Amino acid sequence: MSIPHSHEPPSPSPAQRYHVDVGATQRKLSIHIVEPQQVSSRADLAAFSLLEALDCDDRPTFAIDIRDSASASASSSTSASASTSASTSPTTDSHALLDVELVYCNPALAAADGLLAKIALFPDTPQQAFLSWLLGAADENDQGRRGKTHLFEGHIWATTTLGHLKIVSGVKSTGLRENSSSSPSSIDGRERKRPRYWPQMTTPPNVPPSTPANAPAPASYDYTLHPPPPNMSPHLLYFRSIDWARTSLGPMNLWSPQLRCIVNMMLNDSYPAVLFWGQRDVAMIYNEAYIQVIGHLHPCMGASARVAAKEYWSHLQPLVDHINSTGQTLSKHDMPVFLNRPDFLEETFFSFQFIPILDSAGQVAGYYQPLVETTKNNLLERRVSSLVEIGSQTAKARDLPTYWELVMDTLRISDKDAPFALLYAAEYEAFGDISSVPSPGGAGHLEQCLLKGSIGVEPGHPIAPKAINVKDGSNVFLPYLLNSAKSREPTLVHFDQLGLPESMLSGIDWKGYGDPCRCVIICPILPTTSEQVQGFLILGVNPRRPFDDDYQQFVQVLLRLLATSLASVVLFDEEIRQKENAIGQAAHIHEQLLSELKAKEKKFQRFAERADIAIFIIDPQTRKYIYRNQRWFDIFKFDINDTDDDAGNSWARIVLAEDLAACEAMFAQLVVERTVVSTEIKTKIPWCPPSEIQDPDYKPQEHFTWILCSAYPELGPDNEIVEIVGNVTDISKQKWAERMQKLRTESALESKKHLELFIDSTSHEMRNPLSAIMQCADGILSSCCFPDGDIPLPSPTMYASFIEQTLDAAQTIAQCVQHMKRIVDDILTISKLDSGLLVITPVDAQPERVAKHAVKMFEAEAKAAGIGMRFEVEQSYRDLAVDSVSLDPTRLLQVLINLITNAIKFTRLESSRLITVSIGASVSKPASTPSGVQFIDAKLVDDDRHLKDDWKHGSTLYIQFSVKDTGRGLSEEETSNLFARFSQASPRTHINYGGSGLGLFISRRLTEMQGGAIGLVSRYKKGSTFSFFIKARRTTAANRRGGSLPSIFPEDLTHRPGIAKEIEGLIDPSRPLIPRQDLNPRLGIPAQDPGHLPPPDLEELKGKNWLPETLHILVVEDNLVNQKVLAKQLRNLGCTVSVANHGGEALEFLKTTRYWKASDSSSEDQSCTGTANGTLPIDLSLILMDWEMPVMNGLTAVDKIRELERESRLTRHIPVIGVTANVRQQQIEMAMKAGMDDVVGKPFRVAELVERMRRVLEGFGMEGGVNVYTG
Repeated sequence: MSIPHSHEPPSPSPAQRYHVDVGATQRKLSIHIVEPQQVSSRADLAAFSLLEALDCDDRPTFAIDIRDSASASASSSTSASASTSASTSPTTDSHALLDVELVYCNPALAAADGLLAKIALFPDTPQQAFLSWLLGAADENDQGRRGKTHLFEGHIWATTTLGHLKIVSGVKSTGLRENSSSSPSSIDGRERKRPRYWPQMTTPPNVPPSTPANAPAPASYDYTLHPPPPNMSPHLLYFRSIDWARTSLGPMNLWSPQLRCIVNMMLNDSYPAVLFWGQRDVAMIYNEAYIQVIGHLHPCMGASARVAAKEYWSHLQPLVDHINSTGQTLSKHDMPVFLNRPDFLEETFFSFQFIPILDSAGQVAGYYQPLVETTKNNLLERRVSSLVEIGSQTAKARDLPTYWELVMDTLRISDKDAPFALLYAAEYEAFGDISSVPSPGGAGHLEQCLLKGSIGVEPGHPIAPKAINVKDGSNVFLPYLLNSAKSREPTLVHFDQLGLPESMLSGIDWKGYGDPCRCVIICPILPTTSEQVQGFLILGVNPRRPFDDDYQQFVQVLLRLLATSLASVVLFDEEIRQKENAIGQAAHIHEQLLSELKAKEKKFQRFAERADIAIFIIDPQTRKYIYRNQRWFDIFKFDINDTDDDAGNSWARIVLAEDLAACEAMFAQLVVERTVVSTEIKTKIPWCPPSEIQDPDYKPQEHFTWILCSAYPELGPDNEIVEIVGNVTDISKQKWAERMQKLRTESALESKKHLELFIDSTSHEMRNPLSAIMQCADGILSSCCFPDGDIPLPSPTMYASFIEQTLDAAQTIAQCVQHMKRIVDDILTISKLDSGLLVITPVDAQPERVAKHAVKMFEAEAKAAGIGMRFEVEQSYRDLAVDSVSLDPTRLLQVLINLITNAIKFTRLESSRLITVSIGASVSKPASTPSGVQFIDAKLVDDDRHLKDDWKHGSTLYIQFSVKDTGRGLSEEETSNLFARFSQASPRTHINYGGSGLGLFISRRLTEMQGGAIGLVSRYKKGSTFSFFIKARRTTAANRRGGSLPSIFPEDLTHRPGIAKEIEGLIDPSRPLIPRQDLNPRLGIPAQDPGHLPPPDLEELKGKNWLPETLHILVVEDNLVNQKVLAKQLRNLGCTVSVANHGGEALEFLKTTRYWKASDSSSEDQSCTGTANGTLPIDLSLILMDWEMPVMNGLTAVDKIRELERESRLTRHIPVIGVTANVRQQQIEMAMKAGMDDVVGKPFRVAELVERMRRVLEGFGMEGGVNVYTG
């Protein structure tokens, strides 16, 4: 019977607790305002009237006159308190409400939408509760009260009384809910509107299929009337069979309507319910479902609860008294109740209410107690908690002993579901090792089970032996253990099946409720990674619960958790065992090797006698050599017939003068300290490294012999020094190899660094034009493709616009292709140089003419960049009367183009822009000068063999070319990095100026192959002069075999914009240009040609709802071609596009958007009113940010943007997508870490970019692609 064991006072409602908490918080946060002390301040304050202050107050404020309403309110409260208990709280009389007069309202209240009208209608509901609070009437059920304040119409109101006037001020509520019966409570005012939907029912209630469709209704469904309804259940017949006239309720026909109604409702309730009627006898009426609750008390229908349930009435009486005094319902949730079943006492949980039943006079006439069983939920919560604890704790185990211990510790916590438990570990005959991978045939037969833990019983008890021997067969659980191990499934065993004597079950401390278990479950424990059972859990079943499906599922989940944890323990244990085996094997091998070493020790001694080391013996007294082997004379290059055997003289001839003192100290250490000494010594003896392993890249230098000298004192029987024995090893080759290895390692690391920089810069240089090519191609394809496949007849304007756009895209593609070809040609040239396939072909040419044409090729480009160019012939060239020489003009022109290209590149951004190309000549080889050009003396390659043969046919001279610019100049550190493979002046050079870092290296190789060298002189911020010279043979004009200009130009020429036509004019001015083939699909190119990219469906992109015309994109890109093409493509999609050349401009652009918030107070509303010049603020949607840019790169820019967002300088998150050629995984992670929302690698198609833009915008709360701005 669900009877609470103690009387508990009703707990306060959540709203009341909230009011108390708010009041306490307000008291804690109250601020003491210091009263003004100066007389002048008081006078100034007194000069202002109350009305002036209220009129200036931005809070809604009004005043009421309470002179006539105070007495009425007081009398109303008095009468209300004296009223019957039918009304639980006093209310203000309506006459008092009518007496309230609104005498003032300030402008803020009048301006509030509808607020004044609602306050003015005081007598109406729901304003009565608000007015009652104004008049001081206490009402504990008023949900609008907030301590000394009141929540009404979305405002928190506070009062101040001044004489007969009460001033009421309100503050807008931002997070409190108003509990009012007249209007729905919600934080959002829009929820006060009419509901948008009907209540939805996902699963409608089932109606029995046997219900007749149009069956006639009986005369009455009332079980208390006569005649009763037909087809009553046995319990209803039992209810009708009671002689109610003999009970305190009286005859059924005299029952009140209230009693009849509640009785019929209870009898029809499918959940347990009971009705206690009357104040003295308290007669019981209960439904059929309540029988299982009262158990043996049934039948007691109509009997007095004080008599029939006298054992429980002491618990019910406090509930009855509380309801009689307050009229309030009492409830109890999840109360444990133990029901008598035929075989056991069942553990259940019920939630109940004790509800007062009122008569016609409003007095408590009875008590209605409905019950709802919550057993399943409570058991599930308890078992899940136990399973979580078991899984989390056993997962910490790293070995089997710890695992068994943790299993038992966690099971002890769940004493109700594990009142008894035995845990055994299985041991096998053949193979004790646990294998994570099961093998066919198993791992041997089960030999015994060892007890690892128990619950409720001590180890060694008859039912819990410490070991269960399989061969013994005497244990009662053994057959079930073997069966469970074979089936690998839990086995339920009842104690009455075992026929155990009482002595075996005595002495068991049953946990939980203390009742003996009726049955146990024998559970095999095996890891999920193996089929071999590792243990058994004999788990006692809760004696107060049936072993139903829920209990079985609990056991299955428990075993699964144990198996998962055991798998990790098994794997870890197996790993440890393998390591131990490996250590044991290593120790065995070590011992074996030691024995072998001892056996060969004598053999090594014989080898030492003939070892290739110098061995010597010195007499410590005379310091004379006693013995020196042949190797000693070979190393030190002494004559074997030399009679000077003085050790001091010998070492003075061997070691350097500064090392003699160290040698003397070493000898003294041998004699005095009698310790072994060993040291490396550099000698005076010259040494030559092997010629076959010398590195030609390093300068030849003088080497000396290095020796490793070791010596020890040989002691006699009286510990006296008999002799000093030593040996000398020639380590010159090792020392030289160490030095060479160090130099090569440093060179390799530097080369690797340069190669990585070259790959990144080349990838960047290749991907940028590829991206522009792809987007231009998309633009051409989209312009030529039509949805229906028919090409409409274009208008002249449309045709001209189409031709102009196509030509512009084609020119951009051509420019990008030429840029890519230059990089490919540089790499091809390097490949030819490395493989020896690049050939120097000398022909008769005029160097002056070649240089002039090199200058002419760049005149147009220099003019476009505002750079002045001039060509000068030095006097040395005129003095030697140089006209025609034999050289390779192709390679000469290639070097000139590289130097002029670099000069233009580094000069175009300077204020002073001038490039001077000069030519000179000399008979002798030009040399470096202290204040002039410093040529590179070390050569990477030898002179070309064709040129060597050509130089033999006449006199030679040196032609020198110089390219001087007024560019940015180079520092000393930057100068040292030039002319190396994949090197530029600095890692930022290719970002600001482009290039692959191969040009100067190629130029160096080409000049050295032509018998010359290259060098420079540079001053930072002043300019640079690059100069090179080549060796050439004089020729006469009559012997000239060809023109001064090559017919085949080097790879560096043909890719430059504007030079192709110049080259065609130089080679063959009459050569006609080959027209481009028309790519119209109607002219023969099949539509499904796999060699053509499918045209992007830009019309489809334009038609998508998420691309409105208000989408504003900022493109931050330093490459003007990519910037132009991408902006054009986005504008074609209907986007508004702004551009910036680097990150700094992007940050300045953000100040013009609506999301920028100035830091000073004077600019507080700048983000909403526009920029300083009066223009409207820009509604920026997204930023497309390049990475590698001058001034400020993309990563720095996006980091500063995120910093501005954290500082609230930007009012919302600005989505940023990285559009970059740096697409290595580490680079992408770096970009995302810096603050990018996504990264798109170059090259890309517009459709791909648009899809990524859509995802980013949707991810940040964009509706239709437009930011929902709420700031």
